[in-house]
Amino acid sequence: NAIANQLRYPNSHTHYFSSAILSLFQAAGDKDLIREQITRVLIERLIVNKPHPWGLLVTFIELIKNPIYDLWRHDFVRSCSEIEQLFQSVARFCLPQGTPAGAPGGGESLGVQAAQ
Repeated sequence: NAIANQLRYPNSHTHYFSSAILSLFQAAGDKDLIREQITRVLIERLIVNKPHPWGLLVTFIELIKNPIYDLWRHDFVRSCSEIEQLFQSVARFCLPQGTPAGAPGGGESLGVQAAQ
């Protein structure tokens, strides 16, 4: 939660913490609990009213679009239909071009570079 507070406007500080969150997500190995907690913190911040910090959006978009993180295959995303719909709704908000890549019925995977 404290790391997510650092996802603000475009600068090296935001890039560092965005990379840290994405690295923690990837390095979690078979520990879905860690991935679920990271995703939950990001989702909680995205379902509130706008405006959303730039770094938060970039980090979440990278998480849902980059096949390295493979967010859509984890069980916590599909634990119940309401949660799956919430994820798809937030992903559609972040990716206005269409259905999120890797999601059920999703488009092609494009991959987004993290904030640099």
